[in-house]
Amino acid sequence: MWLRTLLPELSHPHDRSDADGLNWYQVVENQRFAVLRKGGVINLASTWGFALVWGAGCVWLSQQWGREWLLLPATVSLLFALGLYRRYRLIVDTPTSRLSSSAQGYVELCGKAALPEGESFRGLPHLPVMVWLPGYVEDQPFVLEDSHGRCLLYPQYAEIVTRTGDNHLFLLHAIYPGQPLYALGELHTQRHDTVSLERRERLAALLAEWKNNPQQLLQNFDANGNGQIDPDEWQTVRAAAERWVDDDIREQQRAPGMHVMDGAKAGQLFLITNIPPEELAQRYHWAALLHMLVWLGLMGLAHARF
Repeated sequence: MWLRTLLPELSHPHDRSDADGLNWYQVVENQRFAVLRKGGVINLASTWGFALVWGAGCVWLSQQWGREWLLLPATVSLLFALGLYRRYRLIVDTPTSRLSSSAQGYVELCGKAALPEGESFRGLPHLPVMVWLPGYVEDQPFVLEDSHGRCLLYPQYAEIVTRTGDNHLFLLHAIYPGQPLYALGELHTQRHDTVSLERRERLAALLAEWKNNPQQLLQNFDANGNGQIDPDEWQTVRAAAERWVDDDIREQQRAPGMHVMDGAKAGQLFLITNIPPEELAQRYHWAALLHMLVWLGLMGLAHARF
């Protein structure tokens, strides 16, 4: 019940499927705890619904157990304030990186959401395509793209904060292709510099493939026409295979690397959101200030003499 109060946009219970065949009650229930799990308590603490419930809980605690028990929610409010202010400073202070610059390390990216190459649908039947949907499509990677490149995001360990869509699907906390997307985390570029380490295995596989087609092998390398590959001819086969593998490796090394963001170093925040960063930073700023005031107020009440 308390979570329905904190997430009112998810509170539309009905236990029957609608005309498009979806059981919306089940969809809502599956999302409810997924939104909290992926966003975390800190992001829940930045909402007005949480502030109302938190205030009512403090009043009840004071009346039932005494003012000295207010030290407990006061301490928690202080932790909320510190966590929210840290998120505010990270968004404000971290430089924005363009994918064309291939900047490595802890950066923020701004762009639009997209599905990975080769994928055309993700989400629930009878609904628009989504790249991320809590409770259903949570850990599959999706793409942030700007005008300079694409970055593959792995959201499994991310703190994901969303707002409902600006359409008739107002109760879904989903991320749709084309929506503005903001990511804060550790960016690295996967290149093909290590493919040469696989050279021996690739050469062996290619030679085995050629051996499996003896007619083609004889046609290409049986120079004296005796119907078999002699030792000197086998050296020619091996040299040709080495050239083929080396050319393929060089081609891969010339290909642009894949930008990836799949986490953050210890103590840093890995954040993905479809909320504009300026708006989210202001939310964190005011919520941190509110929890700091609550901490001061509760500490004062807990120690006051009446």
